[in-house]
Formats: sequence, structure tokens, C-alpha cells
Amino acid sequence: MSKQKAQGFTLLEVLIALGIVSVISILSWQGLQEVLRSAGRVTAVDEQVQTVTAVFSQLEKDLAALELTLEGPTPEGDLIEVTGNGLLIQFTQRNTSEPAYRERVEWVLDGATLLRIARRPSNPDQASVSEPIATRGMQVRLLREPGGWSSPVVFGNHVVQERTDLELQGPALQLNTGTPTAQPPAGDDGENPGTPGTTTGQALQSLVRAVEISLTQPNNQVVTRVFLTGGVY
Repeated sequence: MSKQKAQGFTLLEVLIALGIVSVISILSWQGLQEVLRSAGRVTAVDEQVQTVTAVFSQLEKDLAALELTLEGPTPEGDLIEVTGNGLLIQFTQRNTSEPAYRERVEWVLDGATLLRIARRPSNPDQASVSEPIATRGMQVRLLREPGGWSSPVVFGNHVVQERTDLELQGPALQLNTGTPTAQPPAGDDGENPGTPGTTTGQALQSLVRAVEISLTQPNNQVVTRVFLTGGVY
């Protein structure tokens, strides 16, 4: 009876098999790393979107609470203006469980963080400050009627984007961007007779109809939104 010769892999075959397994393992590991990196980027973007959405939601509430008039700003009246620190909004807060109260809100860019600082005129030393929001820069413009869009005011390291008003706001807001109303012609005595309801020679007040706010996020992405102000009384 003849003996069968034992069959096995040669050293060369084993080395080739190990090489193939190593290449497959490396490719699989690189693919897994890329999946993990992509998941991390998606999570970071999602967090930024949620943060910006929350900021814009609060801004919308603040601006919707305004009750503007054609009269000049007074300590008791509602107002909105761009200051050297950011955006200042003063209004009566009614969207709380508390009785209505006056509130002075400042949206300020402090370094690379955006803050909402709210104070009550009755207690100006006590401020309610929001959690710091990572923001590289901010740009603010006001739409006045009459007068049109004001020049943009930039804070921090904002990435300025060249866009036309029509592309950004749509045709609806374009209807409110006319030139300032001309002063009435002078009377027979050479003096300006003024406008009914205003003091002679007093400049006509303009209303802020909308606010454009652009935020530059930490990844240099710019998010822009236009908010309408509250009712005009």
C-alpha cells in the first residue's frame, strides 16, 4: 500500500496570503476612519446649525416685540440701533409669564463669541447674559423707510459676501427701499412750512422696517437672515 504525500502551503503561498490580508485590513481601517471623521463633521455641522437656529429664533422674538413710531426715540419708547458694540433693541417684554416689563437687549460680539445681554431699566445693574456662542464675526444692516438699506456695519472677523438686495431679500422688501421723502418746498416767506404734525424745519423720522444680520461661524461659513420688525403704531 503506497503512502500519500501530505499536502500543504508553501512558504511563498503563506507570505502572499498574509500580504493580501494585510492590504485588506489597512484599507478597511482607513475606510472606518473616514466614516468616523465624516460622522464627526456631520455632528459638528448639525450643532452649528442648531446654534444658529436658536440665535436667529431669539433675534426674531426680540425684533417682533418692537412697537415703533415715527416720533424720535425716547427713554420710554421702543428703539433699535446699531452701536459701537453691536445691535441695541429696547422694547416691552410681553412673551413671559410675568407682567409686561421694559427690556433693553444688546447683541454684542465679544472677541470670538456672541452674547445676548438683557437688562431691565428698573434694575440696570442686574444683567441676564446668554451662554457664549462661538462666532467669528457679525454684520448688521437696517432697512429704513424712507431711506432704504443702511451701510453694513461689521464686527469682528466677518467674511463679507457680495450679494444684491434682490438676491438676499427677494422682491417684497425691494418695495420699501425708496429714497428719503423730499422736504416740502419753502413758503412765500422763504421758510419751510414743515409737515403737518411736525415742528417747522424738523427732519422727517424714518422707521426701521427690517434688519439684516450675517454671522460668520467658526468654520468661516456665513449665515444671513433678514428679520421684519414688529408692528408700527
